[in-house]
Amino acid sequence: MSDSDSYGINASAPNHPDAKHVDAHLVIDRREWVPGKHPDPQQRHEGQTEYLERYIQCLRCGREALNERDLPVECDGDRR
Repeated sequence: MSDSDSYGINASAPNHPDAKHVDAHLVIDRREWVPGKHPDPQQRHEGQTEYLERYIQCLRCGREALNERDLPVECDGDRR
């Protein structure tokens, strides 16, 4: 990544230096403990009461998705 790219990301999200551009979105990785058993049987275990869910969130529009492909191309960040 060039210095200008790094500056652009930091200027757009100074509290999130690891934010990256996905189409029109500026996304960060998020992790959250969710109550219950994991929805994927391969990742469940006996006595499980919660699991760690990973998702991404756009800092501009607030949209959340499990992966980059699930985000729409357009970002409604200006409406926020």
